[in-house]
Amino acid sequence: MKHSLNQLDGVSRREFITRMARTCLGVSLVPPLGLARALESSSTAKFASHVIYLNMRGGMSHIDTFDTKPDAPAGHQGPVKTIKTKADDLLISSYFPKLAEHGKKLAVVRSMHHTQGAHEQGMYKVLTGYEVSATLRHPALGSWVARQVTQGHSTLPPYIRLAGLAGHPGSGFMDARYAPVPVLDASKGLEHTLLQNGDSMTNLRKRSGLAETLNRDFLSRYPMADVKAHADVYADAIKLMTSKDLDAFDITQEKSKLAEDYGNDDFGRGILLARRLVERGTKFVEIELGGWDTHSDNFAQVEYLSSRVDNAVATLLEDLETLGLLESTLVVLTTEFGRGPKIEGTGRGHHPIAFSSFIAGGGVKGGQAYGKTDATGTQVIENPVTVLDFHATIGALLGVPPQETIAAGNGGSFSIYGGTGAKRGVPIAALI
Repeated sequence: MKHSLNQLDGVSRREFITRMARTCLGVSLVPPLGLARALESSSTAKFASHVIYLNMRGGMSHIDTFDTKPDAPAGHQGPVKTIKTKADDLLISSYFPKLAEHGKKLAVVRSMHHTQGAHEQGMYKVLTGYEVSATLRHPALGSWVARQVTQGHSTLPPYIRLAGLAGHPGSGFMDARYAPVPVLDASKGLEHTLLQNGDSMTNLRKRSGLAETLNRDFLSRYPMADVKAHADVYADAIKLMTSKDLDAFDITQEKSKLAEDYGNDDFGRGILLARRLVERGTKFVEIELGGWDTHSDNFAQVEYLSSRVDNAVATLLEDLETLGLLESTLVVLTTEFGRGPKIEGTGRGHHPIAFSSFIAGGGVKGGQAYGKTDATGTQVIENPVTVLDFHATIGALLGVPPQETIAAGNGGSFSIYGGTGAKRGVPIAALI
């Protein structure tokens, strides 16, 4: 299966999957079975192998960013203007003039929706595709990518999160080696990886060899998955400490002008670090930018946050393209929900039934807005997209076969496309 992902029979990935969708359903979403056959039988397709996932925590206002409504009644749009991008059919907020220059790379999804209107539940939904459960903890999207994307190899952790882990679903029911490794400060890199004073690599190898011997005996008596996962995490940590790939975390190696272009703040430095990590083989890097919970002072706060996103993400797209990494790297921006279209005082309330996200790079068909909300941005009226559909689209762009599943503690089987039946994500063919 690993080799079939990169081999197709003279038909491009996009053409094959789009034809399959039209033939089987006559709609713009790809049936999972058709997608599986497409991935198994194709020959010239190139799939992405990395994801840089930008999480706008707090609920990014779609009305003020990627789904502006200049003709909405008074009390809805606010002061933001609408500008053209390099893509004829894509308009976005005037807060993103630099991203507008990369409009042909952006696939904006304006019809995202779910039912979870509280932050914790909404974030869990967007990160995992599922509602919070009392009996099962679902893995985050990054854990699926870490486990199911087979291309490439690196001694770096496959899933790195540039933020803490409080409230994060982590690897859920998967084993610990697919959990995110937290980096709290991009300027400090991955801390606690240097040898202590007076220690040596020889001593480290002796201790790790002894630990491996003890673990081998323990595992033979207690052959449980959780025990093996713990031993694997320890072994991976030792490999990382002795790897030359560790210098990927040192952003001071970058030219000062480029670092300035990304932005001299924690978000900009995090985006720069993310680029260095995918360049060295990390599969999934998750970066969080908080502050979008704009119940008050919405317009000043959104303008400020958008300027940080505009600088850093536009620089990232240009940098990835220059380095030849854009086709192999998906840049995803999303949030737990949108904001209420009607202005309340100086802010907007929570609004999970309609919000926007985008995907760039990684072979996505950019230069377009998919889906549509009504004249005020209140309801989705065209091509609704669930969170699992969004995840499934990412999975398809990564070349992950839908039938590759793992068992969960409740007896069910899951993949990046979701579970079985109604809770199955369907890729958006128009973006692939």
